[in-house]
Amino acid sequence: MKFQADKKHVRVTGRTVFREGIRYLGYSATTISFCFTGTKAVAKIRSNASTHSKLEYAWVAVFVDDETQPAKRICLDQDEQDIVLYEGEETASRQITLMKYTEAEYAACGIVELEISDANHPGQEGLLPPPEHKERVVEFFGDSITCGYGVEGNVEVLELNTAEENPMKSYSLMTAQLLDAEANLVSWNGKGVITSYIGDEEDAEKDDSWLMPYLYRYTDAGLERDYFANPVDQWEKWSFEEYHPQLVIVYLGTNDASYTRDVPERQKEFEDAYVDMLGMVQEKNPGAAILCTIGAMDQRLNGPISDAVKRFDQANPESKICFVQLPEQDEADGLGTFWHPTEKTNRKCAKLIADAAKELMNW
Repeated sequence: MKFQADKKHVRVTGRTVFREGIRYLGYSATTISFCFTGTKAVAKIRSNASTHSKLEYAWVAVFVDDETQPAKRICLDQDEQDIVLYEGEETASRQITLMKYTEAEYAACGIVELEISDANHPGQEGLLPPPEHKERVVEFFGDSITCGYGVEGNVEVLELNTAEENPMKSYSLMTAQLLDAEANLVSWNGKGVITSYIGDEEDAEKDDSWLMPYLYRYTDAGLERDYFANPVDQWEKWSFEEYHPQLVIVYLGTNDASYTRDVPERQKEFEDAYVDMLGMVQEKNPGAAILCTIGAMDQRLNGPISDAVKRFDQANPESKICFVQLPEQDEADGLGTFWHPTEKTNRKCAKLIADAAKELMNW
């Protein structure tokens, strides 16, 4: 039995594009889940591996039933391939979840079709109703740390390998697990509120060409620009009317700090833009609480973010918002690719964020 990854047949989490019958998983941790009775499940997946280096291939992971550890991780090293999601000897009812591990910047992942079969009872396999969504829904708005960028890498290797990205080891999905919540990640490495990462050169100029508040408006701007090559006026806008997180967790500012540094005028520019961004988040998600956090990789914008949250709270007394300052990562806990937090550091951060979220939300 063959079927498409439409919402009639599968549960979808995160911002995905469904176009011409293909479900594109772009952002980190986007998923589809389905339930079936049979012995085997296969997915036909389309990518653009031929236009990327091996270090930029897309990776996906497969979870069976309620397991939190993947049954397998698969590299999408071809432009189209059939991958076995599950195969067993006995006919059984299973829940299968396919999660994109790599982030939106790199190679694409489009689910062309799914197929289930039953070797013991040919033609009698059955597609069951998709699993229900969780009652709690949390959106994570962030950068590379939120993606799980380089979390399995080593600081001594100055090169990103997408095989070492893993959102399950990021604070984001760890926090979602602690809150028993469904996660939606809007995250892109190197991007910030007023600038992208610009390095350590003193004369480096601000890079405001591709920022997170801009990306936030679209379902998947990276897919539209880099895969479909569509003009901006044709990009699909995210349907905030249909998606209602109870909590938005914002982890932005680490990349901005490469520009603001300790320059008061630049820090004030960032703070003002951060307040505006909070207004946009509240406008798009009326009624949602907001938790802002920063600190594991860089502490220089802790103060401006804390001040921005206070300003926003004072101007919007009906809002529910808080700031959580994270401790700077300890080298004893390891360092990932380009000094990114390791699983151990992310776990510590997730505990602090989840505890604050429970208090804020009375969960």
